[in-house]
This record gives sequence, C-alpha cells and structure tokens, in this order.
Amino acid sequence: MSCCSDVMKPLVGSSCCTPKESAAQAARAMRDSGCGCAPIVENRENLKLVGVVTERDVCCSVVADDRHGADVAVEEIMQPAHACCTTDQSIEHARHKLQEYQAASLPVVNKAGSCCGPVSVHELHRP
Repeated sequence: MSCCSDVMKPLVGSSCCTPKESAAQAARAMRDSGCGCAPIVENRENLKLVGVVTERDVCCSVVADDRHGADVAVEEIMQPAHACCTTDQSIEHARHKLQEYQAASLPVVNKAGSCCGPVSVHELHRP
C-alpha cells in the first residue's frame, strides 16, 4: 500500500507561510501551489508545521468580514496543525483524515514535524 510521501506534492518555498505573513500571501501560496491549503511553518529554515490556512479560512475570516488580506496576519486566521499526516502513513489513513476534517487537502510532515508538502483528495483518488 502506498504512503502519503508517494502521493504528496513536494513543498516549495512559495507554498507555505509563516504566522506573521499576511492572509493575502497565504492566498497567493494556495493559488500558486494549486492546493486548497497553505501550510503555516514556524520559519523557513526548519519548516516545522504550526498550523494551516485553508481557502475557507480566507473566505470566512477575511473576505466575508470585508477585511483587506494584506492587513490580516496569518496567525489571526490559521487553524492548529491537527489535521496533518506523516510521510509514512497510509493513503487510507490520509483519506480518513480528509473526511474527518472535511478538508480537500492536508499538510504532510516528517518525523521531526517539518512540513514536506500537501496531499489533496485529488492525489488520493488517482489510480
């Protein structure tokens, strides 16, 4: 059986954010990566996952409140990193997590807790 590292998209610097960056930057990260979430990392050196921002977070916590994305820090709208998978967990485990959190994508972390990339429902359903 395949594991999360087999189907995740590798993390690129522009697809994650730090808590002090803006919601606009998180939205650009999601747009550029084609993923519905932006992993939030402690810093760009260790990439330790501290949270996640989803398209829904930006929509409901920024746009719906008529706030300007450049003026809202990611730390104000990010969710804790509960919904993530490790690189060695099975695809089936990732499917259950996606369903449990009603998410379209999840961050994938290594044993040290550093973000390696996202996995989406689309990757998990490919043959």
